[in-house]
Amino acid sequence: MAVGEPRGLTAAGLARIEEVARTHFERGWHPDAQLGIYRDGLPVLDLRLGDAALPGMRLEWFSATKPVTAVAIHMLVERGALDLDMPIAEVWPEFAAGGKAACTVRHVLTHQGGFPVFPQDFPPERASDWGALAAATAALPALWPPGTAVGYHPLTYGFALGEVMRRVDGRMPRDFLAQEIFEPLSMDATLGVDDPSVVALPRAMSDVTFEDPEGSEHRTTRIAALFASREMLTAQLPAANGIGTAEALARFYAMLEQGGVLTLPERGEVRLLRPETVEDMTRVHVRTDMDLSSHLPSSYGLGVIVGGVFAPYDRPGVFGHSGQQCTISYADPSLGLAVAYVTNGLHDPLVVQLRTEEMAQAIIEACA
Repeated sequence: MAVGEPRGLTAAGLARIEEVARTHFERGWHPDAQLGIYRDGLPVLDLRLGDAALPGMRLEWFSATKPVTAVAIHMLVERGALDLDMPIAEVWPEFAAGGKAACTVRHVLTHQGGFPVFPQDFPPERASDWGALAAATAALPALWPPGTAVGYHPLTYGFALGEVMRRVDGRMPRDFLAQEIFEPLSMDATLGVDDPSVVALPRAMSDVTFEDPEGSEHRTTRIAALFASREMLTAQLPAANGIGTAEALARFYAMLEQGGVLTLPERGEVRLLRPETVEDMTRVHVRTDMDLSSHLPSSYGLGVIVGGVFAPYDRPGVFGHSGQQCTISYADPSLGLAVAYVTNGLHDPLVVQLRTEEMAQAIIEACA
């Protein structure tokens, strides 16, 4: 955690970071982008390009939303409202269906729950019906006994944790995140939006994926179209549709990098979590050579990616989360960094990794 005087970034380093961001934009890797950086708990860069530079414009965070939902769960644990090793069925009996009776909150946070795939035939027009989303999640069969394997849960992670949140606290996920995280930290962010016109909508820049190297199935095009729809933009998807600025997401990571607390000029010290909770959340809890969902190596903390082999997770202690081929957000405690690079260009894996590596390296080099 940061101590002493805030270090900032070098002037030459800031110029290089902006050059990299503008080069990515000029290459056509994405139509719009925002980059937010904090160091030692203070903002050092808020760069906005394309339509994302227009007043009030936000971007979709996709799965970079997951750590925000995880923090909400950890807040409830600190308050004694739930336990990480509590079977979810204790507060949500219907969830026990399909062999999930032993699934705990910890299993979901670490993607070991066994129910990774949300029903593909669920009507998108019902995305605003939280009861229907929760019921569909509860009815899912476990594909493996909870806790025995690791497989990324793209959407069901959020529906399970969101319903646990609702059952133990009484508030819907959207309201809990707004009142307990976004508003206290003065974050320009919401879970879903009432007015889709404030969002720079996602665009498919390539249909190439690891699962479909030729892009013939047009998976990315379908994902971009789905998440650009009014139904998905206005729903509350605690694993996938946090919507806000990169500055807001970087601010969230600055809070974690500072041990669960952030000092804001307008509010003073705002603490969301205890330091020991952050420390536990951001260490490796599970690691696998083949994630059953992505078929790639994966390594998870309690709601974050940590300890990976690719940038930015190839540095010790770095934790964070990516979002659907377009976003990377993370903290690097060794350098006091909190970063969110949010674009609306969903690209192929090579470009996504190159975009991340170039930006992460430029930021490292800018540290004094």
